[in-house]
Amino acid sequence: MTRLIRIVRHCLVGIALAAAPSAAVAGGFASARFGSEHGHPATDHPTALYYNPAGLALGSGTRLYVEGLFAYRTVTYDRPEGAIDNPGTGTPDEATAANAGRATLQNALVSPFVGIVSDFGVRNLGVGLGAYVPFGGSATWDKNDGFEGNAQYPGAVDGVQRWASIDGTQTALYVTLAGAYRFERAGVSVGAGLNLVREAIETVRARNVFGTDDLVAADGSIVEGRTLVDVSGTTASIGAGVLWQPTDALAIGVSYQSQPGFGEHGLEGTLVNKFGNGPVTESDVELRHSLPDIVRAGVRWRAAPDVELRLAGDYQRWSVFDKQCLLDLADENRKCALNPDGSVDTAAGGSGIIVNVPRDYHDSFGVRAGASYWLAPAFETFAGIGFDSNAVPDETIDPALMDMNKIIGTLGVRHAWLGDALALSISATAVAYFERTAPPRPRDSDGKAIAPQPPSRNADGAGTYNQTVALLAVGLQYTF
Repeated sequence: MTRLIRIVRHCLVGIALAAAPSAAVAGGFASARFGSEHGHPATDHPTALYYNPAGLALGSGTRLYVEGLFAYRTVTYDRPEGAIDNPGTGTPDEATAANAGRATLQNALVSPFVGIVSDFGVRNLGVGLGAYVPFGGSATWDKNDGFEGNAQYPGAVDGVQRWASIDGTQTALYVTLAGAYRFERAGVSVGAGLNLVREAIETVRARNVFGTDDLVAADGSIVEGRTLVDVSGTTASIGAGVLWQPTDALAIGVSYQSQPGFGEHGLEGTLVNKFGNGPVTESDVELRHSLPDIVRAGVRWRAAPDVELRLAGDYQRWSVFDKQCLLDLADENRKCALNPDGSVDTAAGGSGIIVNVPRDYHDSFGVRAGASYWLAPAFETFAGIGFDSNAVPDETIDPALMDMNKIIGTLGVRHAWLGDALALSISATAVAYFERTAPPRPRDSDGKAIAPQPPSRNADGAGTYNQTVALLAVGLQYTF
């Protein structure tokens, strides 16, 4: 027992130091792909900690699983001139390329999973502890070399996407303790888990006091500035599931993961602003938002001794992610109450709102099918293909948090040694995102963009988005 605790402690320290998000490969900015084709709601793999805790009861002994998910992501974003808020004035004609054109990104990312599951010598019992990052994204955008050293429009060097993102990371690190028990005669396993969720957001973007993409004021003075948000917080969530095995060859699983914080919750930290030629200001803030809960269902069928077929799906309730609201922490009565036009609803108690970023996401779904073929008892080959839907509406898409419909394909192998005591799995995944174009905001009779009112006014994220993601998952399992 002491040895097991020592192993767990070292693993959790390691993942806390290494944790970083992979590219989003599900709806919104969900990034759960750990376990590759073995990670699903009917699994008996250690990643059942997240996908369906009931699966923890299906193994025996003590299993330590460590995985590195390595991602390479490319993005192009083409912003049209029609997205510029005030062409000719806020963005002078000679500076059009500062706010319209192409932005690019090429980032390499890594996301670890560490989990340990044991039956503690009790038949049909499974208890597990793990750490992983199921939500997150990270981006560092390329520079616009055409504005390198430009004294008149110095901010333009950070790219046309800078009003949404220059450099940023958003993560939700889960540490999960879960348990499961299998009722052998009924063939039913039930499981539940408690997640400690550590969220962190750190992002730098261009901004001015108007919430537009204006570079200069009417007198030609620079109004573009920079905003740094650095917030974090710890909350909790739960997961639960049921897995039924009507025969030895068939397993059917259903699971649920609750919202972190069980609804809207806050992250606290600092906001640093520098607008135009003004001074640098720093304030304590709270960011309030909601992340989704998720329902999953899946089935795996051992169609032959050397063949397994799988089908799984999920429904992610991204509609709860309606805003990211930044509040003044010094305001004891702070409340993010907003009118439909984005202005502060003082009648409903709205107070202390610094900036609101409307999100208004849609619910999303995913479905995938997979199969395994054993060339030998110790050598498994596997493949899968899936579809995942877009969660982000045209009205609120921006380069910081983009999403598209996507097709996901995976190929991999798993080899075991020492009678399955040691197993190595390697898989490659390609994510093909559908190209997406969001139209510019409509304009009124005076040619002004029809946009949310302050404090919900932000630069238009209209444009054409293209994205590719390649993933390499390397996992090692040791059973003792």
